[in-house]
Amino acid sequence: MAKRELDSYLRAINTVSHKVSQYMNKELKDLGLTSSTYFFVLKVGDMGELSQEELFKQIYLNPSNVTRRLNRLIKLGYISKEKSPVDGRTRIIKLTPLGTQKYDQLVRCLPTINQAVVETLDPKEAVVLKQLVGKMETGLDALLD
Repeated sequence: MAKRELDSYLRAINTVSHKVSQYMNKELKDLGLTSSTYFFVLKVGDMGELSQEELFKQIYLNPSNVTRRLNRLIKLGYISKEKSPVDGRTRIIKLTPLGTQKYDQLVRCLPTINQAVVETLDPKEAVVLKQLVGKMETGLDALLD
């Protein structure tokens, strides 16, 4: 195996991921969101409210990274974090009215961003890509267990 091929899959996946993040950052800039924060607004908006623990399970990140990004969104006024009325140890995450506006805008623009990322593929290739990425994700889950 040639030296350049030692990490060919890893390098290709990392490069595409980085470029997708850059494109998303550009497209989400007017919403005050980034590729690393949009998913929080999307998940909280989709679910209405959830505990910080539930959010950790939805987002495959280290809890300290989740907390840092949540704090950034709280500072922007998009998300609130309150004590649960049922269990004072639990924190409930919700969108603020401003966060709800951003969520509505995000839901409108994400399909365009999503489609732009695969616009160089024909429809059949896009379906195959989604299947392959799903299969890789499942395989990686098994490696991480």
